[in-house]
Amino acid sequence: MDAYPPDLIAHNLPFIFLSGLGSVDLEQREYPLLKENGINISLGLSNVSGSVADELLGCFQEFDARDASWNGRPGQGKMGTIGFKFRRVGREFTLPPHKANAPSSSPSLLAPDQNPSPTSSQHPILHSPLSPLTPGARSFPDGFIPPAWAMKHQYLLPSAIIFFVNFTSDTNTSTLHDNKLKNEIDALRKSISSSSYKTRLVVVLVSDGPISRLDLDDRIANIRKATGLGSKYSLFSLPVDVSVVEIRAFVATVLSTIHPTCIEYYRDLSKHTRRKRNRGSTPLPTAPPTSGTSQTLSSQGWIVRYEFKLGFFAEFRQEMDTAGRSYESAYEALFGDDVFESVAYWSPRFDEARLLADVLIIRTLRCLLWSGQTTSASQLWASHRTRVQDIVDRKGKGCNNYGWEAWEAGWSTVMADILEKIDLPVFSISKELGSTAVQSATSPTIYAAPEKSIPIGERLPPWDLLHHPGYWLRRSAKKTNARRRLAMEIPEEDRNPPGESPASQVASKSHLYDIYLCPEPHFENPLPGRDGFEHAAHLAKTLKRSAYHFGQRMQARTFEGLQLELARECMKDRKWEDAQKVLIPLWQELSWRRAGWWKMVEEVSWTLRECAQHTGDLKTLIAVEWELMSDILTPKQDWKYDFCACLDNVGSIDSRPHTIIQSEHSLGCLSAYFAFDLAQGHVGETLTAQLIVSSRAHKSSASITVSSISIVFEGSLKEINVDHDESEQPAALIPNGSVQMHDVTLHEDSSPLSSPSSKKTNSMTGLSNLTIPSASTKVFEFSIVPRIAGEIKATNVILHFREDLFDLDVVISLNTISRSDNSWFKSKAGLSRKTLTSDLSFATEILPKPPKLQIDFSNIQVTYYTDEIVVMKMKIVNAEDEEAEAILDVKMTGQSNSTPQLYRLSDLESPGETPNDVASADSSHFGGLHLGKLAPSTSREESISFCALHEMAEYELEVKVTYHLPSDPDTSISKATSRSLVFIRPFEANCDFLPRIHPDPWPNYFNVGETEGDEIDASTEEIVARGLVQRWSLLTRTTSLAVESLVIESMELRVVEIRNGATCKIFPNRTIDSRGLVIAPKDLCAREFGMELQKFSLEDRRSSTMALQMEIQWRRDSPGARSTITSLAVPQVSVPFGEPRVLASAEPSPEVPSLIHLDYVLENPSIHVLNFNLTMEGNEDFAFSGPRSLAVQLVPLSRHTVRYNVLSSVKGGWIQPVLRVVDTYFNKTLRISETEGMRADKRGILVWVDADG
Repeated sequence: MDAYPPDLIAHNLPFIFLSGLGSVDLEQREYPLLKENGINISLGLSNVSGSVADELLGCFQEFDARDASWNGRPGQGKMGTIGFKFRRVGREFTLPPHKANAPSSSPSLLAPDQNPSPTSSQHPILHSPLSPLTPGARSFPDGFIPPAWAMKHQYLLPSAIIFFVNFTSDTNTSTLHDNKLKNEIDALRKSISSSSYKTRLVVVLVSDGPISRLDLDDRIANIRKATGLGSKYSLFSLPVDVSVVEIRAFVATVLSTIHPTCIEYYRDLSKHTRRKRNRGSTPLPTAPPTSGTSQTLSSQGWIVRYEFKLGFFAEFRQEMDTAGRSYESAYEALFGDDVFESVAYWSPRFDEARLLADVLIIRTLRCLLWSGQTTSASQLWASHRTRVQDIVDRKGKGCNNYGWEAWEAGWSTVMADILEKIDLPVFSISKELGSTAVQSATSPTIYAAPEKSIPIGERLPPWDLLHHPGYWLRRSAKKTNARRRLAMEIPEEDRNPPGESPASQVASKSHLYDIYLCPEPHFENPLPGRDGFEHAAHLAKTLKRSAYHFGQRMQARTFEGLQLELARECMKDRKWEDAQKVLIPLWQELSWRRAGWWKMVEEVSWTLRECAQHTGDLKTLIAVEWELMSDILTPKQDWKYDFCACLDNVGSIDSRPHTIIQSEHSLGCLSAYFAFDLAQGHVGETLTAQLIVSSRAHKSSASITVSSISIVFEGSLKEINVDHDESEQPAALIPNGSVQMHDVTLHEDSSPLSSPSSKKTNSMTGLSNLTIPSASTKVFEFSIVPRIAGEIKATNVILHFREDLFDLDVVISLNTISRSDNSWFKSKAGLSRKTLTSDLSFATEILPKPPKLQIDFSNIQVTYYTDEIVVMKMKIVNAEDEEAEAILDVKMTGQSNSTPQLYRLSDLESPGETPNDVASADSSHFGGLHLGKLAPSTSREESISFCALHEMAEYELEVKVTYHLPSDPDTSISKATSRSLVFIRPFEANCDFLPRIHPDPWPNYFNVGETEGDEIDASTEEIVARGLVQRWSLLTRTTSLAVESLVIESMELRVVEIRNGATCKIFPNRTIDSRGLVIAPKDLCAREFGMELQKFSLEDRRSSTMALQMEIQWRRDSPGARSTITSLAVPQVSVPFGEPRVLASAEPSPEVPSLIHLDYVLENPSIHVLNFNLTMEGNEDFAFSGPRSLAVQLVPLSRHTVRYNVLSSVKGGWIQPVLRVVDTYFNKTLRISETEGMRADKRGILVWVDADG
């Protein structure tokens, strides 16, 4: 957009003068009669200075949006979405004049046929100095909008003046200072009012010291009252002790306050313009134009002016929709029959009309893109181009000249510039992408989607969709190329400057060449030795901008095409260094090479070679020659292809060049591939590998001799270096000799390597013939003995060239090249192909050397049990052919947090000692156990012992034996084995806690002896219990969970803890004999333990709780098995000592068959007298003798027995006598507990009656 007047296309922002702040803006603009008739305003106050003033000016400049993006979004230079434009004017400035001067002699304003009345005024009507009605104006008498009119509102006439003044804090001089300040403000206000402009005045008082709030308010109120500052004006004060943040907030407050005032100012201008437009008549000029030579502006022309002004002022208000409609109305009126169509092509007004049309479309495009109407903007751009082309073809000088192509190029650039300034979100590029990020994974938008107003499904041509700026710049570059082509066709006689050509020839040129927004022919294509327009530089600039946008959007092929074209333009301008800077990164990352577009690759390579030859860049020249040798590219006729002599024709070489070429960045005349014969190998065993080097050079090219070849590995394998030796002969070849195999013998070399990519200090080296003729293949076979296990992967093959004039290293990355499908092997025919089966044949897995040492477990069990002492016997057998020195490592791992501790059985002090008896901090892993030297075919036994934990778990026992052989002491061989050990519980127990009747009598409540303190038993040193005694029975039922028969040696019940002052004695009802009790899997073993519980004190009636544990000593049912003790927790039991209870017992009569003596024992352990009601219910199964109902009264600490004789009618079955025992005081029914030989259910006790009575 540089060809257009900046004031006509600049974005309109509310314009504000900053008076008295900072230095004066020295930029001067030409405006008619500005110095003669301008409204000069001069003030006598000094400028505000100091640090606060500098910060204040900086904050105002932060909100200057003249360089901000053309959009309604927040951004840099804006206060939110609001933007301003500022100008520093100092204390003296000039506003533009309203009217022009009256002509010295003015004829009558009315035409003779208008018959003026005698009262008509004969004084001239004065208009603006820019108006088409003012004689002498540039637009007089039929002009449109001069650029100076837009400049007036953008540079000379502000919407507001912010008047900065110093505000003293000195109380002695404050009154005098305020009076002077009132006079200056009043004079400024009156000057603005007398100018008839509606510019707003804003006063900012900058204090030079601290002022009290009360004093400040009084002084400001006095100033406001004396100066007559009304509601339309503003007055602000800034204290001296403020921070930068506070100053920025103050500036934002000032601007946000005056913003509505500024918008209202431009709204008033729109109203004034609209009133003039709605008058419907053409204004009278100050003096009519000369009759017969010119004409005044038509009514449609005035409509164009008024609509342009309405849109112009609407832009100031940021009402872009309104502005766009006004510009469209002005545009349509401009192309009407009375305006553009009526202007002759030779008239300067024709180009002025074209300029105004372009300006109207530029501003309309800005309005459309502001509101996101991308499709409409693209269609409007194309529509304007078509209309201008039509009118230029019909009325102008046609479109087959350089002027039209220049306008086409500029018009495309206009759209690109607008898109860059608008900064549409759809075309935004992430900052993470580079300037040429053509290989990124994400792709930005190339063109905008159709607008929402476009019906869904409607097909639009591609050019109706708005594309990114690079598209328009590329079009501009094409048109600039066409412009240059047409300019080169200008005849020599038309290229002479106007002063050197005859007048007739100059006149003829004006009818042939369109110079709208472009230079004349003598400057467009100057004669030799003269200055002119630089097409190459202009085209290079456009191509660079276009390539930038295509590169940002990852359009790689178009980006590369533009880069190539840019380099060509630099070469045409003989800027070889600039061309090379473009071509080198392009050549290295060429997507055409990956896509197989070899013609384009050839073109780039030959172009880069030419640049390198002119610049003397030998490194680049060598790299390009390497690619041009490739047979994929088309060979040039009469070109000598000899890579080793590529620098022979170059002049003197100052320094020896050393070039490094990466295979992924270039084609090559040699290809290399490395392959292992096996996907897996073993340490210490020979592994065969092949390096296949094939010539891809042109058939007519000379042989290529490689100085050395390096193979770099990732892993434990050393680097391989093969040096050139002409005397080495092939070991095998095919009949025509195009494929040769060389056996390379490798040996260790501890000297540093010369390879630039190697980081190792030793390698394996060998010799072979490295001369590669064209169209031939050489296979180098190696025998490698790996020493360390792990993955070995060949990463790079480096071809080293050490010629007389240069050094070259070609790095071929095996990960980026396509793999070879075949390797070669020797056969009777010489060589034969072998198909490679692995996709990664350049990688192999080296496994540890297969051990021949054997580890056997002689006593492994299927299942182990918790708490069991386990002894693992291992036998290590040396099956190697030579002596082995071995080290044993044992480790136990599991999912639980704790694992058993391991012990070497030989470390235990006595044969009967167990791991539990050893107090050691050993962990579940011990290593470094030297087994000594094992002769071939000999063995050694080791035993590992550990005690299993109490919880069920599963562990992994890992045994590893590491040994070395005398024949290969550097290679470590290991044999490892593991066993899964499952530990389960051997037993599970269920328990019943049942009451029993104690045979001893209870103490007499009335005859209880009194003791002081606790009595200690001298023999046991324990407290003697003197409280109540109760007898209980714990019935256990133990089930075997083992998978085999076990032998139970003993079962004991132990008291772990007893609470609340009681003691307990346990005695088994029966014992297990010395041979033990064999229990099969899932079998059940029942045992009963009797317990006597007694309180220490007779007065203690608290319930006591007991924690019990049953210990089972058992062993496996096998000879020599060790005993193991397994502890089973018994659920905690509670024994009540203070509550009454009823116990039932049954005994058959020895004299009368079927007669049962049924006794009910009522116990009262409390210190209260208790009353009970007993009721025996009748039953058909038996008859009873005894009281049916009975009342029993029990004194404290007593018990009473009630007997019933029951005669049963049931033989061999259960009968159920039901006795109701009710506590009369609490009205509570007591539960009757059964004792030996009885059962109970919900209803009560059950008594067994024998069948034989």
